[in-house]
Amino acid sequence: MMDNPQRQNPSDEEQAGFRPTPKQIGVLVLAVLLVVFIVANADPTAINFVVTSVEMPLWIVLAGTALVGFLVGLTVGVRRTKRRYRDS
Repeated sequence: MMDNPQRQNPSDEEQAGFRPTPKQIGVLVLAVLLVVFIVANADPTAINFVVTSVEMPLWIVLAGTALVGFLVGLTVGVRRTKRRYRDS
C-alpha cells in the first residue's frame, strides 16, 4: 500500500556514507590554500590598470581574480559539456 517502499537491506555503499573523490579532495585543498594565501596578503597595494592606478587591499584583488578565474573555468566547462553531448 505504500507508494515509496523503503529498502530493508541497504547495500554496503549506502552504509559507507559520503566518500569524496580525489578530484573533490584536490579542489578542497586548492580552495584552502587560496584562502590562506588571500588572508596572508591583506596589505594595501597599488593596482595599475591601463589608464589609472588605484590603491586597495591586496586580498580584494586576489579574491576578485580567483572569482573571475572560477567563472571563466565554469563557463568553459559548461560549453565543453554541451559540445560533448551535442556531438554524440
